[in-house]
Amino acid sequence: MRHLNVSIDYRSHILQHYNRYPHLYDVMEFLRRGTRHKAMRLSEWKPGEQILDLCTGTGELALVFASQGAKVIGTDIARGMLKRAVNKSLGTRSAWVEMDATHLAFAERAFDISVLSLALHHMPVTVQLQVLVELRRVTRRRIVIIEPDVPVNRRWSPIWTFVASIIDESEYMHEWVHQDFPTTCQTAGLNVESIHGTSFGLHRIVLCDPKA
Repeated sequence: MRHLNVSIDYRSHILQHYNRYPHLYDVMEFLRRGTRHKAMRLSEWKPGEQILDLCTGTGELALVFASQGAKVIGTDIARGMLKRAVNKSLGTRSAWVEMDATHLAFAERAFDISVLSLALHHMPVTVQLQVLVELRRVTRRRIVIIEPDVPVNRRWSPIWTFVASIIDESEYMHEWVHQDFPTTCQTAGLNVESIHGTSFGLHRIVLCDPKA
């Protein structure tokens, strides 16, 4: 029952916060823009491949792919964020679907590449695993995950967690800073190919092979 209650609380927090403040999310996008473009390059996307942007938010990462001519589907549970994505994406090859990341209504291997940006640290580990297993199921070639990087020196963890929690409104940041995320990916059946840092050390990009 505890895991069920945690899962419900996580969704309630996300829906309350991101449906209420979608217009504020893009204010900090200048800190993420370089990371998103690097993630697209690392994905080694090829023309004609189908892209899934899970937990798309306001669609910024999906639109990086769409700007290169990719066909992208972005999904999120926060309707307010999706409405903003729709308004920004007119004229692009993109579609937007309200959907829970733990139960994707897509066929197995429906997408060549799946991307997931800055969402898992908002979830308890049990839910992260559900999401990653679903990503593995619907992806043929590569999964690209962007998440906050954590300080190498653990003495800085309390300060980092405090600042990050204020910026990112994550209820699970205290757990995230101590989580061995590559092991979480492996537990979900993914083969972690490589991990890449980004400018200012704010994010890390994890490349996974779904065919582990």
